[in-house]
Amino acid sequence: MANRNIGATTAKAGNQVALPGHYLRNLLDLTKSRGANPQSILSDAGVSAALPDQFDASLTWQQFHDVITLCCARINEPALGLYLGSQLTITTHGLLGLATMSSGNLQQALLLICKYTSTRSPLLNLTMQQQQQQVVLTLTELQPLADIRQFVVDTFAVALHAILDFISGHRYRLKQVQFAFAKPGYSALYQAFFPCPVIFAANEHRFMLEATDLAIVSPWADRQVQSQLTAQCELELQRWQQRQSVGGLIRLMLGRTKGRIPGIEQVAAEFALSSRTLRRRLMQEDTCYHQLVADWRREMARQYLQTTALPVQQIGYLLGYADPANFGRAFRREYGLSPSQFRQQHYCAAC
Repeated sequence: MANRNIGATTAKAGNQVALPGHYLRNLLDLTKSRGANPQSILSDAGVSAALPDQFDASLTWQQFHDVITLCCARINEPALGLYLGSQLTITTHGLLGLATMSSGNLQQALLLICKYTSTRSPLLNLTMQQQQQQVVLTLTELQPLADIRQFVVDTFAVALHAILDFISGHRYRLKQVQFAFAKPGYSALYQAFFPCPVIFAANEHRFMLEATDLAIVSPWADRQVQSQLTAQCELELQRWQQRQSVGGLIRLMLGRTKGRIPGIEQVAAEFALSSRTLRRRLMQEDTCYHQLVADWRREMARQYLQTTALPVQQIGYLLGYADPANFGRAFRREYGLSPSQFRQQHYCAAC
């Protein structure tokens, strides 16, 4: 990542990324401890020096991307996400961290994390599924992350493991971690952060843990405190949603879908709006639902082809195409190449 060019991002350059300011402060403090100059990084990325000290920090996608790539480059550390994730203690996650800490058991804590992750990170979504004797936690990228993908996923994964380890009193058993990106040059370092086998080039980012561990009681369990903090998390989620554009919320919804693109009526119902009102709101944002879907499909198709080994047919399914031939035709219209030809020219094993 240190050798990548600043500004080498996808079409999302105008989008805003809202996150707690102290996450940015933790990143800058970490790079400072390695000899970098945080003020120089912020200046070069076009970010105000006061932003990391604000409770809610809002950056353009370009600024967010550039801060991360500059931090990695200035200290020549492609594994910076792993180190940052390990620095994020449970209290750095605000109300959500405290609510999970006071949960009755690990299952309650995970349900809270799955529901309220967007208040801490607008880029990723976490879901939980029990499969016989194991629990699968799936980490989904809600939008293309371009060349900061490994940094973002590494940070979230290490921070998630730290939270679960803390809440369980170091008793939960992580069986396996899977990452959808190719094996990076620093792959041996993952064993210092995860006490289990780590698999690369998987279909999805996943945590596998023992199903019986869901019943592990938190040493800090407090029903009354947990109830109060969950109510505050709900208010924080509502405030976060109110700050987002309708188009932005739809993009996040599309990122959570797998193999199905909801109709505009379904989307409107999700936001408690009529389809007519939703169309009007999108017109006010100079877009429409069809355009949002087309943009999202185009960007995600590019990311899947560049950064995963998924079969083209499966990528088409993930993007909501029932017939792979329709995906191929749509992709060729956009890029002038078939998906397979595009992959041959642009596949990035290091992404």
